[in-house]
Amino acid sequence: MTYRAPEQSLKESDDRIDWVLSHPGMSKWLKDTLRAARDCDPVDLLNDLAMLDQLLRVRAEAQLKSSLPHMRHASGVSRDPRDRQR
Repeated sequence: MTYRAPEQSLKESDDRIDWVLSHPGMSKWLKDTLRAARDCDPVDLLNDLAMLDQLLRVRAEAQLKSSLPHMRHASGVSRDPRDRQR
């Protein structure tokens, strides 16, 4: 593992954030969040990140799981296991 000075890590992180902010394919929500995060206290930011991860990950996974049966049905794949070929 290579040691990096905190200043170097901060510079690399800021460069990556700048890249995302300048990329036209990134969402407005992500860009707004990154801009706001730069002004946050780092301890508060880490706490907020943990909370967002817990709340939004569970929600997004539930949304995906609830849409899977609809996606399978729309693709013509049967949901009935008896219809599967052996």
